[in-house]
Amino acid sequence: MRTINLTAPDFAALEPPKLNTWELTLKTITPMFGGSAKTREVDSENPVRPSSVRGHLRFWWRATAGAGFSSAKELFDAEEKLWGSATVPGLVSLRVETISSGIKKPCATYPQGKTFPVFGDYPGYALFPFQGKANREGVQEQPSETLTDVQFKVILTYPPEANPQIRAAVNAWVAFGGIGARTRRGCGSLEMTSEPSLQPVQRQFDNLLTLIPGQYFVGQAQQNPTRAWKEAVELYRDFHQKENFARNEGSERNRPGRSRYPEADTIRRLSGQEAQHHAPTHPIRGFPRADLGLPIVFHFKDKGDPEDHTLQGAKSDQTRFASPAITKAIAVEGGYAAALIMLNAPNVWENGDLTLKPKNGRDHAIPESQINLAPAEYAKIVPLEGLPIREALIEFAESREFKKVSL
Repeated sequence: MRTINLTAPDFAALEPPKLNTWELTLKTITPMFGGSAKTREVDSENPVRPSSVRGHLRFWWRATAGAGFSSAKELFDAEEKLWGSATVPGLVSLRVETISSGIKKPCATYPQGKTFPVFGDYPGYALFPFQGKANREGVQEQPSETLTDVQFKVILTYPPEANPQIRAAVNAWVAFGGIGARTRRGCGSLEMTSEPSLQPVQRQFDNLLTLIPGQYFVGQAQQNPTRAWKEAVELYRDFHQKENFARNEGSERNRPGRSRYPEADTIRRLSGQEAQHHAPTHPIRGFPRADLGLPIVFHFKDKGDPEDHTLQGAKSDQTRFASPAITKAIAVEGGYAAALIMLNAPNVWENGDLTLKPKNGRDHAIPESQINLAPAEYAKIVPLEGLPIREALIEFAESREFKKVSL
């Protein structure tokens, strides 16, 4: 019989793997919405969940590191290895510690007998999902509550070789993202207080796996982040609705003129419905603003006009399309500034046709040709001045004296 000698390993001689630990302290500079286990509700006990932070960091890691991979599969495999999945533990460990859970209050109020909310210093155009509902009998649904002045720590532990990618993702998240819901309209924007925030790292931008643009656009520095946020959101609102730019001058007070974009008249033509004196006149049929995000709900107020219609993706699992345009307050030297960031995201038509769904009745298929318009068609849409919608929004920001910042 052969004897096999087994020698116990010397565990004391084994060195534990070397890991980097990065502890950063953050605070919200604009109101935070959502973030709890319940949709659109804040949790004043634990306002920032580790799973939420991890989700945001995963997105911004893809946005900054994506161009380093030749295919979506390579990117997915690297993401799973670094951040983990339901079946695979990741290399990044993450903890969150609450320093201050902030102040909880409604984001808006309804004055007695009024059906429209008052948002105070907040930009209402960004907060319509949270505004609640009221009619002449009273408030039917209270406005959502928000948290302000939330402070927390994020402790990250990861292999040293991942340090450049982790740093790039974190700084992109702090500069361009936020915490909670509606971050692309500036809710839950962040400032790093533990150390100066570095600019996001630019790698290469020659493929669609990277979203970070080569530049973004900022307004003048000011001391109040809420005012900077409001300026950014109002830039976006005015691009869509400003009188004598996006629509004609109204005939009466609080009664806006007709839109200079083609969507409303396109729906009137498709539905065969129109209000008196509102026959469709726009020379173009199409939905160019779909490339700034879906779904879009079109609400007509005049008697005889079409009922509400919703424009969304035709595929059941791709009805939504996150806006490539981010409007927010960003920390800059000297305070805070309004910022417009246009992500290098795929165009909406790359996922196929869209669907226009009336509240009742038959859906309408919207082909790419009615979203990705021809140059001659863009030229007939006054606010666009011949440009695709994303380029036109950037030009509008520059006309408002937003300055380009290169990465």
